[in-house]
Amino acid sequence: MLFLTFLLAVILVVINAIPQLSLAQAKGFKLKPTGLAYFIGAIGNLATGSIVPISAQAETISLSGILKKANERIGALLIASVFGVILGLAHGTSAIVDFAGSATISGMMAGVGIILSSVALDLTKAEKRTGAISIITALVTWAVCNNCGIPNGLIWTIAVSVVLSTLDFLAIQRRRVDLATIPADARESEEWRFWKGQFWADFKVIKPLFNISAILGGLSLICLNIGSNISFGSITASIAGQTPKLNALTVINSLADLPSALFGGAPIETIISGTAAAPWPWMAGVVMMLVCGFLLLTGVIGKLGRYIPSASISGFLIVIGFLLTFLPNLNGVMADSKPVAGIIALGVTALTQNAFIGVVVGTIVNLSGGLFGLI
Repeated sequence: MLFLTFLLAVILVVINAIPQLSLAQAKGFKLKPTGLAYFIGAIGNLATGSIVPISAQAETISLSGILKKANERIGALLIASVFGVILGLAHGTSAIVDFAGSATISGMMAGVGIILSSVALDLTKAEKRTGAISIITALVTWAVCNNCGIPNGLIWTIAVSVVLSTLDFLAIQRRRVDLATIPADARESEEWRFWKGQFWADFKVIKPLFNISAILGGLSLICLNIGSNISFGSITASIAGQTPKLNALTVINSLADLPSALFGGAPIETIISGTAAAPWPWMAGVVMMLVCGFLLLTGVIGKLGRYIPSASISGFLIVIGFLLTFLPNLNGVMADSKPVAGIIALGVTALTQNAFIGVVVGTIVNLSGGLFGLI
């Protein structure tokens, strides 16, 4: 029975990753190179004993996907990765939060929640029927799970909303995803045999561009990573009754993104993971990452992309963006002794679509507001 529970937790979290990886492909990221990030994440958790796994995270994908040019995205991800490794090794994660102020970090995360929700609405505008079914079923499933005390509510929300909206798209509308709509940067061959040259043709190093957009994008991702590691990492660890290893987590997800980014793959990030509730949570997280890495490298998840419309993920984007990111962090801002800094960080992040600018402005208000009677 313990093994079946272990296996179910791993499978559900893998299913959770599939639609988010489809979002990554829709944003222009390659999927096969992303498999490398999962393997490094698994090795990192094995080496450090961290029970918090990393996987595709809609917030990070959406924020980095704002940069439309592939070489700018690569530059931003490399900046974020290198800085994250240095930050984690120097034990600087908590120091930055102390300097910026908890209200500022919460405000930034709430702003990212707004960005994520807007992505869901944009997807729904493009595919109204599919997006509407996804959003309605996601909200209903989330409410039922919460009111009935059903565990792993987020995973069930994702599964139900994506499956039902996709079934309507495939069986009732009798449509298939037009692969021509996938950005050229994200297109890959279906070759899965790694001993064939065609397989490795998808692993071409993309020359990064370090212009102003890339630098600001990289700094934005760093701020989001810090917030995600603290919030999502703490939630996942608490499910297992443990304390998150924040600095190790920062190093692991930063190292994981390096090879993925160089080949045009997507970033992966700390997640709220059901593996923490499984028997042997440490090993469950490692196995989950190994399975995802294998499915990506063999092209299985890429092939599923033709059957999963982008709008099918609108529902869980609303749940994650608004209900799980915006509202809790807004409550954190209002409960803080210096809420003004958080409110300004929220507004600036949402308006500029850049978490770094939001944190900088919020920090300035936090440090200087008392001088002008603002806080």
